[in-house]
Amino acid sequence: MFHEISFWLTGVKINIINPQVSKYMSDNHHITEDFIQYIWKFRLFNTIELHTTAGLPITILHPGHQNFSAGPDFLNARLRIDETLWIGHVEIHKKSSDWRRHGHTNDENYKNVILHAVLEHDEDIFLHQKGDLQVFEMLKNILPSQWEFYKYWLTIKSWIACEAHLPEMDKITIVSQQQRLLVERLESKSGAFMQLYNETSGDWNEVFYRKLSRNFGFKANSEAMEMLATSLPYKIIEKHKSDPFQIEALLFGQAGMLNELFSDDYALQLQKEYFFLCKKYGLRSLNKSIWNYGRLRPSNFPCIRLAQLAALLSQTDHLLSRILHAEEENQIHKLFEVTAHRYWDDHYRMDALTDSPEANHQKKLGDDSIDNIMINTVAVILFAIGQRKGTQDLIDRSIRILEETPSEKNGILTKWATRGITAENAAESQSLLQLYGVYCTTRKCLQCSIGMKIFNTQK
Repeated sequence: MFHEISFWLTGVKINIINPQVSKYMSDNHHITEDFIQYIWKFRLFNTIELHTTAGLPITILHPGHQNFSAGPDFLNARLRIDETLWIGHVEIHKKSSDWRRHGHTNDENYKNVILHAVLEHDEDIFLHQKGDLQVFEMLKNILPSQWEFYKYWLTIKSWIACEAHLPEMDKITIVSQQQRLLVERLESKSGAFMQLYNETSGDWNEVFYRKLSRNFGFKANSEAMEMLATSLPYKIIEKHKSDPFQIEALLFGQAGMLNELFSDDYALQLQKEYFFLCKKYGLRSLNKSIWNYGRLRPSNFPCIRLAQLAALLSQTDHLLSRILHAEEENQIHKLFEVTAHRYWDDHYRMDALTDSPEANHQKKLGDDSIDNIMINTVAVILFAIGQRKGTQDLIDRSIRILEETPSEKNGILTKWATRGITAENAAESQSLLQLYGVYCTTRKCLQCSIGMKIFNTQK
């Protein structure tokens, strides 16, 4: 039977004439499991009369709860197959044979699957004996308009697939998405902290010290800074935290910046002190070639950041403990308001006096740098410890810190702003970075509430 289906794609009306399944789905190799799962979850079929490959009628009473962990794709679905009510799990695949290829045959997690929903049925699959797993082939039941719109999204060349639809989005949808993404981003970031916690036998002070050091390297020298902290355990730092000069000697020495001839007294004194401490603790310095100076403003040079880190570690006693017990965000902010040793007032490199009079000033850790540390280290360590200990107060505080910290400034956030979505604080900017990096760039539109809302209108 010939008929016409019309729908709109960013202002262009598309007509599909005679949408026979074999024709409009001939390029179904482009279909992803995300798309198939989405169709199942929202029951976006072209008929309510569904049947298994064996010809038994199916009624989807509840599609189940989508599972984003290991195991079947939808848990605790409620289906009526023929005259029998089934409660169990549903597994989604592009082809029936994917069950075998994905290793489900002998996996106990899949023994309670009551339906195998596939795009194409190409192989008989069973749990214990032939015929005990019903199969629903979805290919002939997917609305042509849904597939055409999804295919359009996969190939569109705009910055993000839904760009043209963003002005249509209501604020409630965007805000709810941002709240979920913020927690997701904190969970993702805290994963590295938790891994280090396990590697250091549960030493949160060591974890914080290494991740804080990494943060002091910012983008250009983050790896080098973490290598330095790893080579110089926090327990050694703790023994000398009352002596800023020794802390600076340890950091600069381990960084490989004291292994040469110097002319000025301060550099020579640091060198002498480090050689003594190096022998005492059996330390081995890094190669100074790991440090990057290219395209950096002098105030971001590794020497300045190391001197500021030394000031923080020596001037602030029990830093992590004070952060954990601080009542207000501004109290934590003040902990990081440190100034490098006066030697660095007129130096950007060791043993190299600055010629420019404008450059002669105290090297304080600026507000933007402190905000960066609040976002990437302080909030994350609070979230990680809160998750580990099951302390909701710490988790809430990590989110509150981000809500009270100004938004970052970068190219991605600028692009969001030009499309009408601005970040008022770091909580919102972090969620937008998560959205773009994890969902938009990989076209995971059907796992995004904004994408799902747009897609649901294309019927």
